[in-house]
Amino acid sequence: MGKTSILNAYLDKSIENPSTTLGIDFASKTVTVNDSDIYLTLWDTAGAERFHSLTASYLRDSDIVVVVYDLSQKSANIGYWMRRVEQVKPLVVGILGNKTDLTQAYSEDLQDVLFPWTRQQWNIVTGSCSSRKSASVRHFFKRCLQKMTEHTKEPCKIHTQSFQREKTPIRTCCS
Repeated sequence: MGKTSILNAYLDKSIENPSTTLGIDFASKTVTVNDSDIYLTLWDTAGAERFHSLTASYLRDSDIVVVVYDLSQKSANIGYWMRRVEQVKPLVVGILGNKTDLTQAYSEDLQDVLFPWTRQQWNIVTGSCSSRKSASVRHFFKRCLQKMTEHTKEPCKIHTQSFQREKTPIRTCCS
């Protein structure tokens, strides 16, 4: 589907020959949205069914969840993933169709698939992109982050803590 390629495009990394995600991969990035600095922790989950049990713990406590589907395939499991996301209730759900540079074979009407959640006033951001065009990926993530900051009561700030190692007292030999 290209989840790793999308993440790499967002992080300005090479998207050539991405390795298959086994389990979970992690990245971080600091961005500024609406004059607020936001520290993002980005989790790239494996799409293989044998790893689905791992994703629940990573979805929990997420402010934004992005469901990526492949536009070049005939169908997607958007309904399945929305039911999984429904259990954690993030502030924003992004639905991102990938591979606009290929023939679009996805045939389901996205608005019909998302209707159960849009009628419940979920904050859903939809879009499509090609991971080969990082500007379209960054634009989609920016829209998701702006939607999140609209619904966050407190401005997002980065809190830093510095740790200093305590000096070990010099010990003298006992007499």
